[in-house]
Amino acid sequence: MNLDLLQKAVEEIKSEIGLTVKNATYKEKDYTDGLSAKTALIRSETLIQRVHEVTKISLHIELKKRQIEHNIHPPIGTTSPELDVWGLLKKKKQDIVVLFDEPSRELINDGPLKGQYDELGKTATKKAIVLGIRSQLSSVAKNFDTLMERAFAETLNLRLRHPRLVMSEVYMLAVKEYDEQQMKNNTIAWKNQYTKVEKFISIFNAMNHRTNSDNISEAYKYERSVLLLVDFSTNPVKIYKDISELKKDGVITPSFSENYDKLSPRGFSKDIIDSYKERHKD
Repeated sequence: MNLDLLQKAVEEIKSEIGLTVKNATYKEKDYTDGLSAKTALIRSETLIQRVHEVTKISLHIELKKRQIEHNIHPPIGTTSPELDVWGLLKKKKQDIVVLFDEPSRELINDGPLKGQYDELGKTATKKAIVLGIRSQLSSVAKNFDTLMERAFAETLNLRLRHPRLVMSEVYMLAVKEYDEQQMKNNTIAWKNQYTKVEKFISIFNAMNHRTNSDNISEAYKYERSVLLLVDFSTNPVKIYKDISELKKDGVITPSFSENYDKLSPRGFSKDIIDSYKERHKD
């Protein structure tokens, strides 16, 4: 990913959260406290759209460098329209879809969606790259199981119809959670302890690095995702790029042995396009 743009994005995210909480206001609407205002801000998806934009620009730069014709949806600089992608059980709007072939509307003739029209068509979809963008800045433990189950189910739904589809996820995680109790007092603070980052690295490694599209046991995996580990309590905001930084700051233990290289934002665009090129050599 473009690390300069990413740094700018996380600084803007921190600034907007700070102003919203301290003023207990979002979009000129007053709230009872900073936490309520922050909840409105998060639900608007204004913050995470900054990560969407960095991801789209980073992919565009890499694809343009390789002279690969493509179309990114939603287009760079916009937040809509998001494209529906049809899986086995349902269609779902995707955060980012990179298309390399023109869509071709077709009737679905089998399965639970029989009789519906797939507006993209199998040919365009199987050669696409589909990306989900998510974040968790507070209440991490409470939402962990739901978020992981959703990530697992979404890959399976699409892969059972499009086995060769290249998929990715960018998941921004605060290594120190925002303290929501302090937000009720219109105050910005962070919890003292680090998030259980080791657990996230282990889970993301288990759900990533799909290499064989013919192996059904890998259908739930993403080709190359980013576990974007960010410390918003520092000034400037710190984006972790390798395991040594995490160990040095005490975010993870020195004995932790799992690899973070293929979850880091560094090298992401190259890696995901490499996966695409390997999958579609023709």
